[in-house]
Order: sequence, then structure tokens, then C-alpha cells
Amino acid sequence: MFTHSPAFAGFSVDDIASARTFYADTLGLEVSEANGMLTLHLAGGGRVLIYPKEGHEPATFTVLNLPVDDIDGAVDALAARGVVFERYEGMPHDEKGIARPPSPEYGPPIAWFKDPAGNILSVLQTAAEEAAGDGAAGGGEVHLQLSVYPLRQPHLRPAIEAALRAAAGEGVDITVGRLSTLVRGDEPAVFAALRAAFRAAGSSGSTVVVATLAGGAPSDETLAGIQALATGEG
Repeated sequence: MFTHSPAFAGFSVDDIASARTFYADTLGLEVSEANGMLTLHLAGGGRVLIYPKEGHEPATFTVLNLPVDDIDGAVDALAARGVVFERYEGMPHDEKGIARPPSPEYGPPIAWFKDPAGNILSVLQTAAEEAAGDGAAGGGEVHLQLSVYPLRQPHLRPAIEAALRAAAGEGVDITVGRLSTLVRGDEPAVFAALRAAFRAAGSSGSTVVVATLAGGAPSDETLAGIQALATGEG
């Protein structure tokens, strides 16, 4: 129903003026104001509405996550602007307040902090950005073989088309095939496209996404073999 709806999130604060100063000046986000409310204009076209609420109570969960290329640099810059980072019992925080999981499968490095109204935000370094930063693939071109399989959905095309649109929005080259799609681009863009496609495909219901990554251009025989394996024909 809402696959193509330009949805946006929102949360409350107790002081719009303080919130505007924090989000615009401290965080450096694009902020507009209308009718006594703020709108954060995020990269990629996302929006967040911030509205005043009498008797506001801070959210006890993270209301906004801010992905960054370099979490250490971001944390240092925010600390220099007076931001204090939260520490939670049982989390592996370092001296800066960054929680660094022991391995990527446990999640990305992340640091939490609060806005003037007490709402919790975070900066985090995504897995794609970490991979791009450590030079594991030399930062060269990456090829992604992508197949989307909606589960128990009355119509299959909305999920598939949403995934392809989201991937294309990350600045990669896309070639659509009968059973799968080939995505080409530099490593950060391809990983971002995969993440965007996965999230978009799941927005309409349960979906399986099969992805195969290659550091160079696979041969036609390799692609055919991957397709056969992905569809159970091999």
C-alpha cells in the first residue's frame, strides 16, 4: 500500500529553538522551520519532523542514526563542539565513548549521544564504509549479482522494482536480466546499493535477497552458474 509513499519519521522536543541550534549548528544538518516545527533534510532525500510537545519525555531508544565514513573523526569533531557521549553498561566502549564490537557480525562501531531534549542519537560506521576504508578490495570496481525473491506476496514486481530503484539511486550501473540484476560500481557505491536494495525490497513484506560479489568482471559462464545456483536449477 505504501511502497511509493515518501514517508518520514518524527519525534518531539521541549524547545524548538534549542533543537534548531543543535541540529543545524552542532550537527551541521540542513534544517527548515515552518508552523513552529523543524524538518531535518537528510542525505538521500530522507526527512525527519521535529515538533514541540508539552510534557515532552525523551525517547529511551535511538531516534536518529547518522552513518559516517570515519567514526573516530566524527566523534572527535562532535566532542570539540561540546557533545557528551553516552556509556551503557555491558557495552565495549573505548576511551572516546565508541562501542566497538569484537567482529563485524555483531554490528558496526557506534557512539550514542543526546540532543538538548534528551532524545538519543548515534553516529555509526557502516560495514560498507568500513570495508571501503580498510582497502580490502583496493577500492576498485566491484560487481554484484543480485536476485530478489518476494515471499508470500500477492504481487512480486513492487518489491523487485523498489529494490532496483533504490540500488540505482546509489550511483551504480545496473543491467537487469531475466532472473537477476548485475550491479557495477566502486566498492562503497556497490555496498550502499546492496544495502538500499535489501531495505527497499523488505518494505513490502518478507523478501529473500541473494547477492554474489566479485572484485572483477565475472565471465558469462560464471554468471550463468551463479544464476543456476540462485534459482535451484544447478
